[in-house]
Amino acid sequence: MEKLRVVYSKSKEAIFLSHLDLVRIFSQSLQRASISVVYSNGFNPKPELTFAHPLSVGVESTGEIVEIMLKEYVEIPYFIKQINQVLPAGITVLAAEYVDVSEKNIMSRVYAATYLITLVYDTQKLKDKTKKEIENIKKSYQIRMEKFLDQRNIMVLKKSKERMERIDIKTQIINYEFTLDGSLEITVSTGSKNNLKPDFIMSGYREYIAEDIEYEIKRTKILYV
Repeated sequence: MEKLRVVYSKSKEAIFLSHLDLVRIFSQSLQRASISVVYSNGFNPKPELTFAHPLSVGVESTGEIVEIMLKEYVEIPYFIKQINQVLPAGITVLAAEYVDVSEKNIMSRVYAATYLITLVYDTQKLKDKTKKEIENIKKSYQIRMEKFLDQRNIMVLKKSKERMERIDIKTQIINYEFTLDGSLEITVSTGSKNNLKPDFIMSGYREYIAEDIEYEIKRTKILYV
């Protein structure tokens, strides 16, 4: 018995797949690829798959993780080739490695995730502007984002069925920096105890700048101990 940790991406139409969809797709794909996996006991045996942390529907990713219990050792290049031939469009296995079978499952070890947030600017706002003016407009959004994230307390409105309340998300933001193109790369608490979604950060930022600016999110990495 071998434990294989697999890193895969989700893009295009695949971003709209739910976690349950992914479980089904990987189970069926492993069977189609003729990869022998370990099945659970019980009335309805299923392949032993453990996903690191469910991703919100509609979010792209290049760093998703699933651990697969194999009956026997399979060469990694062969595994990647076989599984990618049968996975649906938008899901691609990027890498894999064997890990100690006795390790705790990946889901219980996740503590953070890194996201790339890219603002989508209103074309009307940029219309008839010079290159320098466009750069200044985009820079102003970045400066206000820095001010928003640098606050001692980042109070964001949290809505639930029962009530609305303001909570401080500052302690759940681990690190952030801006890429060369001005996108925000941010690492936040993720897991069963704390799970700060980037949409929550952006709702606070929108309120902070009093503007409903659009944005795109991509998860690039899941961090675990």
